[in-house]
Amino acid sequence: MIQLSDVLWVQELDLGIFDVRGSLILGEERAVVWDSLSHPRDMQAYLPLIGDRAVTVVYSHADWDHVWGTAGLPRLPATVISHAICAHRFETDVPERLARMRAEEPGKWDDVQLVPPNLMIEQSCQLDLGNLVLELHHLPGHTDDCLIALLPEHGFALMGDTIETPFPVVPAGSDLPLWIEQLKRWERDVALTRVIPCHGPMGGRELISQTIEYLQRLLRGDPFELPASMTPFYQQTHEANLQWRNA
Repeated sequence: MIQLSDVLWVQELDLGIFDVRGSLILGEERAVVWDSLSHPRDMQAYLPLIGDRAVTVVYSHADWDHVWGTAGLPRLPATVISHAICAHRFETDVPERLARMRAEEPGKWDDVQLVPPNLMIEQSCQLDLGNLVLELHHLPGHTDDCLIALLPEHGFALMGDTIETPFPVVPAGSDLPLWIEQLKRWERDVALTRVIPCHGPMGGRELISQTIEYLQRLLRGDPFELPASMTPFYQQTHEANLQWRNA
């Protein structure tokens, strides 16, 4: 666990093929778990900090490494927030992925209990945590259900998988112009001084700029100057991203 401020902690996990990061936001009255990560045990580190606060879980999107840990909270949260498309995915690809991974790795995922969202948003909303306001905004791109979360008074932007270093996963058929347009909106927001993706290093708004540049090159079909050293996951990801035009 890494404490970034008096209201924000992050947890970073090594899942083997890649790392993933979740966050805990603490107001005076309410705690928000931003992505419950991949397994119920991932929530254990948060429990001493949460104390007796009410807990709200927010899913940045429905990919397995972001939503499978919710059942590890001592009492299931009354409110689990996501975009409406994320809720639909809990009826389709989320349980399908769990069944497949249970078959591939017997016993490893037996404790996972899927907890679907019960409060859906379409565009934006604000959560009052007691002395602290958390903003949620829809930002489709990596997936259609992606949300980002902002703590503007503290300068933090939790960007989910909408940005990533060295580059994000770009599914075939993604609306790159819309993705780029929405990222530029937050790139210009001088109130945001600390940018926290779910994968890759944390930094400033330059991380948003780097993702925009990658997506623009992909959109134009420009050649890439990629990092000299990349993990096999990102080597494969870039090759798959190049197929975006063929969707």
